[in-house]
Amino acid sequence: AREGLYGTGAFIVEDQDSLLTEYTDGGPNNLTIGKEGRIIVPRIKLEPITCGTVGAGVIVNPSGVAAGGLAVYRVEVEPEDAVADEDIHWSVAHGGVTFYSGHNTGREAIIRGGAVESDFKLEVRIGDVPETGCPYIHGRVLQPTVTPIHVYIICSNGVPAVSVDTVNAWVTEANRIYTQAAMSFYMAGVEYVASNDWFSINSSAEFHQMCSYASGTGGLELYCVDYMSSPGRHVGAPFCGMAVRGDANLNTLAHEIGHACGLGDIVDSPAGTAVSEALSGALNWSGGEGAGYYDPTLMHDALVRRLLMFYTANPQKADISRADVKGRVPDPYVPYEIFIRTGLLNMNRNPRH
Repeated sequence: AREGLYGTGAFIVEDQDSLLTEYTDGGPNNLTIGKEGRIIVPRIKLEPITCGTVGAGVIVNPSGVAAGGLAVYRVEVEPEDAVADEDIHWSVAHGGVTFYSGHNTGREAIIRGGAVESDFKLEVRIGDVPETGCPYIHGRVLQPTVTPIHVYIICSNGVPAVSVDTVNAWVTEANRIYTQAAMSFYMAGVEYVASNDWFSINSSAEFHQMCSYASGTGGLELYCVDYMSSPGRHVGAPFCGMAVRGDANLNTLAHEIGHACGLGDIVDSPAGTAVSEALSGALNWSGGEGAGYYDPTLMHDALVRRLLMFYTANPQKADISRADVKGRVPDPYVPYEIFIRTGLLNMNRNPRH
């Protein structure tokens, strides 16, 4: 037996002996003695902003799916022994997606994107929980895009700042992350650039000068350096380019590509405040009051640290949100929260330098 409620919200009644529906005798012989039943308030978690993965590092609950592509969505329901997989049913409320090979039952569902771009919404029915108490998640079907990356590895005295294998690993991680936005990247070429000045970037002037080395390539320009004060950096017109330091986390290139797509840095603020629809935005919400179907102990600043555009190095950050999220920009002169571009809604999915 469990003490107290397992969660809060809508509940399920287990009444295998039909105590509530069949027994009506009010006489002295109480036929309910020795019978058992349970009232279960399941704990449901469906998090649109998440770094959760399935096999091979595929990110679950993505904000987007490629037309004709597959995506995995996950709901967590506890206690597992009281809510079987066959009692969890996914459905398409609207939009151009279908369930792949009957994968619409259980804690994980697989969808296939339709042929044309469209917004969609999935809903989850859990046992006998009323429809009003069931979660949902928003997404969008997207036409795939492919972007070339032209790589410039800075060398000093014949020593390259990074190996090609390292750059390949960065691009592979970017492709894993940007599957959420139906985007992919490839190395269009590698050029070794001899420059003692650019091998170690110590000023904005050096950075801008380096990023002016190439332009109009029809894709993105990536400069690989041995040292910068930050692991990655991006600059727009008129210089146009991005740089990644040799010892950067695997996801640093993906973050800088986000800037090339028009997304902005977000600070993990406000601290110590629970997640809410008001802070995360309606399209990044999955229903419910208070913390909704996010972890009830999750704070908004911790949620922000899951976002790919979280402003400091974090090897776990990977989520591309469906829409903007509230936070602060990394500017001490803007000490208040605003909605910041961190996802699909205001994203340029065909970035070029």
